[in-house]
Amino acid sequence: MSKDICTCAPLRRLTRRITIIYDHHLQDSELSITQYSLLSRIGRKGPIANIVLAQDMGMDRSTLSRALKPLMAAGWIETVDLPDEALLDKRSFALQLSRSGRAKLEEARPRWRRAQDEIDRRLGPKLAREFNDLIEDAYARLQDA
Repeated sequence: MSKDICTCAPLRRLTRRITIIYDHHLQDSELSITQYSLLSRIGRKGPIANIVLAQDMGMDRSTLSRALKPLMAAGWIETVDLPDEALLDKRSFALQLSRSGRAKLEEARPRWRRAQDEIDRRLGPKLAREFNDLIEDAYARLQDA
């Protein structure tokens, strides 16, 4: 690849476009795609340690903490104690969805599905599948960077 080609700028432009599609569909749920993703991940894996969640989401702890604040303030996510053997450090705790958080996730899921369907339709089935495979491969390769 040429020394003058930047990978970041077009990738950021693409992620902004995709984010707009998700956020448009999720707006009636009063969730952003980042918030939906956090609710969904915690719903699937919870209770989950905050440190593990940050790693899973590709976020640092302070970014995760800022993203969680409005979800916790709304009462959709609650903290629970980890067993001593599961503590990763003195700042670790677990997160789980509250009853209202599970309801919010279920309310938003069909809207997320419509956004995903729109993206898949616009990309086409072959490109959508190749695109997701490429993203996962690239992320794995850059994980240690």
